[in-house]
Amino acid sequence: MSGLILPENSLFWAGMEDAVAELKAPFSGSIFEDNNYCANIPDPVHKLYTGDNLPVLKYLLGEILEAVKVIYIDPPYNTGSIINYRDQFSVPYKKTAPSRRNNDLDGWVSKPSSDHSPWMSFMFPRLALARKLLRPDGVIFISIDDRELPRLRLLMDWIMGEKNHIGTIVWRKKVVRGRGNRHIIPQTEYVVCYARDISMLPPFREPLTDDMIDAYTKKDESGHYKEIPLAKSGTAHSPRPNLVYPITAPDGAIIHCPTHQWRWSEKTFQERQKEILFRKTKKGVWRVLTKQYLETDEGLRFRTPTSLYDKVTTTDGTRELRDISGTGNFDFPKPSRLIRDLVSWATTDSPSPDKPEIILDFFAGTAPTAQAVIDLNKSDHRKRICYLVQNRIESPEHTDKILELAKIRIQKSREGYRDESSTDHHDQPDFPEGFRLYHYLPPA
Repeated sequence: MSGLILPENSLFWAGMEDAVAELKAPFSGSIFEDNNYCANIPDPVHKLYTGDNLPVLKYLLGEILEAVKVIYIDPPYNTGSIINYRDQFSVPYKKTAPSRRNNDLDGWVSKPSSDHSPWMSFMFPRLALARKLLRPDGVIFISIDDRELPRLRLLMDWIMGEKNHIGTIVWRKKVVRGRGNRHIIPQTEYVVCYARDISMLPPFREPLTDDMIDAYTKKDESGHYKEIPLAKSGTAHSPRPNLVYPITAPDGAIIHCPTHQWRWSEKTFQERQKEILFRKTKKGVWRVLTKQYLETDEGLRFRTPTSLYDKVTTTDGTRELRDISGTGNFDFPKPSRLIRDLVSWATTDSPSPDKPEIILDFFAGTAPTAQAVIDLNKSDHRKRICYLVQNRIESPEHTDKILELAKIRIQKSREGYRDESSTDHHDQPDFPEGFRLYHYLPPA
């Protein structure tokens, strides 16, 4: 590759040089506001941009550089129609790029059945710009299927740093068998999660389920609690010596930890004696338990999300879009509940709940992220500002239809947010949930 010096552990694909050049090219074109869109909305705080999302992301560098708390995107999955998403540089590369296939391997490995280079060239500059927009404690969630999951992980490991990979969520998008494959019926997709700097990212949180809350059946002067063993469950991956010590039972018997270690150190055990319980089994064996309270100094107890998500499916997304606009003729729309939960994980534990946090989606589509943010603001009375970029890359008729659906969804979400007849001020928004509309025009 002439003219391009790559760092160690970097990637290479055909067309990459042009993708890097496209990333480094300055913003060109213009952006203007559609003042008629929000003329009757006082002080709109959210923003919706239409047009090629690559120059729009470059434009946003001047407005929200290192200011975005959460990015969620649902990019094209390279299902065979990637030609619709190619930038100008990625179309002719196959005619000029040298073949990197080693003929000595013929007969040992199969010939490639598809080309992933255009998709990687399309995604690389956008993901690199997204990294620039994230706060140090920011996070990006990317929906993807299994076709491009390996390439996405390679790109993100390179751009974000492998150490900043938080995890990959398996989303069960279907609960019916369906058709479409002779061998394995696809029922899952993935959400890849990366931090801007994982050392700066607070733990993710989500509410306890009703069943979990119902388990706190006991009560004392400090509140509802449940009993849990002091002995740590699981296998001993890295036992800590300070968590292994004998405990004296009420009758003077010595209790040794029945597993590899206790959950608390001996110092913590002595300091929190009011939370310690001793129970004797029918066989006369002492068990050491602790009181786990439903409410802590920080409020209601929470749980850490798992890597399996099965709360909603694409059927919910289709039904949601049909209820809002009267049409559901889109393939597998993402349900806003999925996005709402992801955003909630990363923003519920904000150290400054009164300070607005920016949520960005630069593949906005019919704006499920807007609905997710508005609904979430209503439910917890926090302040999240939504930036949407609707990538207008297909036929004008199709993109105009998607824009109208996005407008309808935003309007319905706002109407559902504020009940003008309500006398309960807790049902009213902390700030207006209106959107300002901007359009990108390429240079003449």
